[in-house]
Amino acid sequence: MPYTVITDLYTAPLIQLAEEAESDSKPAVKFLGSNQKQITILVNITEAPFLPDKSFNFLAGILAACKLTVADVAVINLNSLADKRYQQIQAVTSPTVMLLFGLDGSDIHLPLQFPDFQVQRYGGITYLAAPSLEIVEGDKAIKAKLWGCLKSVFQL
Repeated sequence: MPYTVITDLYTAPLIQLAEEAESDSKPAVKFLGSNQKQITILVNITEAPFLPDKSFNFLAGILAACKLTVADVAVINLNSLADKRYQQIQAVTSPTVMLLFGLDGSDIHLPLQFPDFQVQRYGGITYLAAPSLEIVEGDKAIKAKLWGCLKSVFQL
């Protein structure tokens, strides 16, 4: 067959390059921040894409106290994810620390349960669950508990 006939028959690629295959296989997980220090923060908010302004400002204050910025973390709203499994989140953010606000391990299908304010290691990741940012902000005793845990997690 002449070359022109073959090119007319096969207009789409017959093979997919490895680089293209990898980019297509990554799950769609959107996050706020640059994830420079691989710290993933999970929330479950219905009224905003990531966080309402008040909660965002409070979180920024928590991060500043931990000597971190929003650029150091990836804030993910679990409410916006179709696949909420921790493996999918890990595939995108490669976390060393995962903070769960208003969530527990079962919400991301972790195979273990742990109470709020218990620093838990699993699969090379340090997990910490706490009440939602709104609850933490409004309760001084809960803030103190969270701060004690964060000092331990980030060695402050």
